[in-house]
Amino acid sequence: MILACAFVAGYAFVEARQASTQPVTTQSATKPLTLSLPPVLDAAAGAGGAGRPDAVSVNREAQTTSLPAPGDSCDDLKVLVDRSHTLPPDYAPDDLVTLSEYNVPTLGSAEMLLRREAAEHLRSLVADAAADGEELVVASAYRSYADQRISYRRLRSIYGRGAGEMSARPGHSQHQLGTAVDFTNAAAGHEVWQAFGHTSAFLWLKEHAPEYGFVLAYPRGGEGRGYRWEPWHYRYVGAKNAERLEESGLPLQEFLVRQGVMPGC
Repeated sequence: MILACAFVAGYAFVEARQASTQPVTTQSATKPLTLSLPPVLDAAAGAGGAGRPDAVSVNREAQTTSLPAPGDSCDDLKVLVDRSHTLPPDYAPDDLVTLSEYNVPTLGSAEMLLRREAAEHLRSLVADAAADGEELVVASAYRSYADQRISYRRLRSIYGRGAGEMSARPGHSQHQLGTAVDFTNAAAGHEVWQAFGHTSAFLWLKEHAPEYGFVLAYPRGGEGRGYRWEPWHYRYVGAKNAERLEESGLPLQEFLVRQGVMPGC
């Protein structure tokens, strides 16, 4: 379902998806993709750790007070990006930082970027997971429109028209928002594929990630709506929005549709 790569060029293959739990092999036909590109729309209990809320050394109000009011915005944490709602080619967040600055483990030697607020909370999440004995490594973070275009063209060269069913077209990826990350770890072979969904680290994230403002972007059950299960793909929306999402009982994409924040920028 995905193509292997721990290098920066690797994400060119990550958008390939499969419905099965077996990874797609690369040109060497031996290794699954290491970075995830979303399927059609970038689509996408309880390990240890008590007292999780106190472990998050951030102010929840600070996560939302700087956000623009609902309407048209690309920077709002609730902005909807899917098949029908695209980000413009020239959009890039103006507060991107390197994850190495925040001591967040990443796959490969290339620098990975994320919006500052998301990076701050990701640092707390990864550190607290490690304290509970769970390894989390970021395999992919921010992807520019140009990166997505290169990736999509490479998939088209391999799969032809079928590439449109396997990956998001440029501008339709949550990774361009600078708030989405793909996780992996040694238990998943440091690959980005559905095997990660059967690790204890995934169970830890399922229980604790919302406390840090991160939510599973494409949970199980979305296949009928065009979203495949992506246990590795998390998006930062802020702790308050994550709490509201849980209370709603909706999957993220449906929740965002109801929020009504369109990507106008």
